[in-house]
Amino acid sequence: MTASLDASTLGQFPEQNTVSGDTAGVPLRPDPCVWLLLGDRHGDNAQLCALSSTLSDLFGWKSLTKQLRYDLGCATPHRDRGSSLIGLDPNSRDQLQAPWPDIVLAAGKSAASVCRWIRKKSGGRTIIVLLGRPRVAYRHFDLIIATPQFGMPEADNIVKCCLPMTWQDEKALSEQALLWEPKWRHLPRPWTAVLVGGSTAQMEFDEVAAHSLLNKLAKYQLHRGGTLLVTTSPRTPADVTELITERLQQPNYIFAWQPGVPNPLQAMLALADNFIVTIDSVSMIAEAANRMKPVYYFSLPRQTLEHRLLKTSWSQRLRGRRQKRRDLGRVPDMLDRLADALAITGFLKPRNNYTAFETILQRNGIARALEPTRHMPAPPTTNLVLRERVRVAEEIMSLWVKAADAEITSS
Repeated sequence: MTASLDASTLGQFPEQNTVSGDTAGVPLRPDPCVWLLLGDRHGDNAQLCALSSTLSDLFGWKSLTKQLRYDLGCATPHRDRGSSLIGLDPNSRDQLQAPWPDIVLAAGKSAASVCRWIRKKSGGRTIIVLLGRPRVAYRHFDLIIATPQFGMPEADNIVKCCLPMTWQDEKALSEQALLWEPKWRHLPRPWTAVLVGGSTAQMEFDEVAAHSLLNKLAKYQLHRGGTLLVTTSPRTPADVTELITERLQQPNYIFAWQPGVPNPLQAMLALADNFIVTIDSVSMIAEAANRMKPVYYFSLPRQTLEHRLLKTSWSQRLRGRRQKRRDLGRVPDMLDRLADALAITGFLKPRNNYTAFETILQRNGIARALEPTRHMPAPPTTNLVLRERVRVAEEIMSLWVKAADAEITSS
């Protein structure tokens, strides 16, 4: 699984035998031992593989993959698991043996306690890099990679990215394009890929939202012409899929996702001229943005904050208040600082914040809200997905150089 950076792309970044910033000009030590802890979620694993590939392309580091399986029904809360293998199945435990790694790459709350256990076994030497939002104090991790929808506060060990890390195997995309293009070649250009997600804890993709999407797609097609290439996802409600299939304006191609049935998503990524993605699908927006084509997002209706506060605890009220004030750009007050402190120490879980995500998309020119009468956005001139992957890789390199220097000094 490699997402190689070509020579022209690598030329935009620092020399490969040094690192930038405070460590510029420092020769690399022998390559670190890196463990890649893959879990149960495809999206998390894809991000980890993207980061591992970038470390390999930039610095020549190779990762040893450990496929872990978790008991999703484990009764022990994540914040109470400490430095342990609680929630990990026996076969996964057997993979975690000395010699211990210099660096661990992992994602999500399930991996947090496992990473801490590995560091404890290594005598505190292992560097932990976690993608996503932990359920414990942030101080347990050397680097946390966060994206806007997590609503996480500022902290010294957090790197905030606009989009999840993603990579695409160009050879595999080309093979899928050759397979699917004959099915579509009779359809008029431009081809707009419509990537449809589903409901989340904050947003409901119901028939009302589906009718709104269909209305906007009809207006989009009226103004832009061409064909809509639609694929649903595992989270798309059956009634929404049925409604889209019955009422989407022609010309179109619709793929209704089914388990085990070949999906044309990769071909759409390779061949589409434009993209429309529902806002719940953060990873699919990143995949579309990585193709350097115009991207629109379709917003789903949210529950109002006032409605949620009627049925929440004091901590959830505090969290909701902080989120609303952050969205409004307010200067943090005493209660905001309290909410941030509680999040950093693991006592408060920030709620997913798609308003902040939409703001980041528009501010950085990544994607535009689906308003069919507006002018088509110009294709991006900079691959932000790639730049953010490189920035994270350089942060990890910096941690490794500092750790190696500290080890030499103490020996």
